[in-house]
Amino acid sequence: MAIALNDPNILETMDSVQESDGTPISVLRLARVKPWEGRISEARERLKSFQPDWVSFQFVPFGYHRKGLCAGLGRKLAAINSKTTWHVMFHELWLGLDEKTPLKYRLLGAMQRTFIRDMIHNLQPRVVHTQAEPYRQVLTREKIPASVLPLISNVPYVEGDGWTGLLGPLLAAAGHPMDRTKLYAAGIFGSVHPEWSAEEAVNVLFPLVKKSQKRLVLVFLGRNNLAPAALDELKSRLGDRADVVAAGERSIEEISKILQSLDIGLATSPRQAIQKSGSVAAMLEHGLPVLVTRDDWRLRGIELQSKDMPLRLLTPKEFVLLDTLPIREAQMAGNGRLKWIAGQMLGALQASPAN
Repeated sequence: MAIALNDPNILETMDSVQESDGTPISVLRLARVKPWEGRISEARERLKSFQPDWVSFQFVPFGYHRKGLCAGLGRKLAAINSKTTWHVMFHELWLGLDEKTPLKYRLLGAMQRTFIRDMIHNLQPRVVHTQAEPYRQVLTREKIPASVLPLISNVPYVEGDGWTGLLGPLLAAAGHPMDRTKLYAAGIFGSVHPEWSAEEAVNVLFPLVKKSQKRLVLVFLGRNNLAPAALDELKSRLGDRADVVAAGERSIEEISKILQSLDIGLATSPRQAIQKSGSVAAMLEHGLPVLVTRDDWRLRGIELQSKDMPLRLLTPKEFVLLDTLPIREAQMAGNGRLKWIAGQMLGALQASPAN
């Protein structure tokens, strides 16, 4: 069962059954425009009928207030059922964690932090998770014991040939017909952060690609927020060092197959925030090594170590020391990672001591 307590996209309560991988799920959506008292009452009745062993609260501060100031949220949630055993998943924390955060956002973040601490005090969750190691360390500093539960990819693995029917013809249509064995395909999936430099990534990749007698091609896949003119300008800047093709928005099945046809993924997020990237989670789930060229987000007051980051991530320094090009490892791909993450969560709930 799922409950949306603060749904901004509806005006009235919606009660339905949705299906996920063949499993029916009861979904109660409570409109943001309705008074909290009414929403809490409806949620209380639903939980009373369902009688869950656990209630998992998936938390994003800005999902409950336009400035992330969730005053009294913990008391509202506790009012649903004071005897509920809570699990809290922090998808985001408060502003001001980055070393470069301006003062006004650090002050706003301090207020958000106060309300989050109050929420934890009211709920007394038995298990707390977050999806990124920097967040875990921040929560630990606040005396909130937490563990990392990796982000689940929103692109399930669908085995198939992404070259013959998808990427190959796309390259041919762009004027780049070539033998797949002579190509090194680097994929950029999803939104392209403006701080990321495609040229920097190409500068890292190109020497080893050239040494390996291959042709480098950048494949932009999904909704990448780049106008055609921007891609044309990038092609011009890269010159003969790399080809550029845009695969565009595709079905989930096609995205999975194209990811399987790539050799490496390129992350546009900074290294310390990489565990929050759904695009990187999808690339890892499809067996791709991922090159991370950005390191411009740094956690204030805590020094993270490379061992704290997930596997199959390459820094530019690590890439240039390689003797051979890294490629996708098919044996690492598949939905086993999803089952592993689900097992991690279930294991943490089962192992938690009763209050």
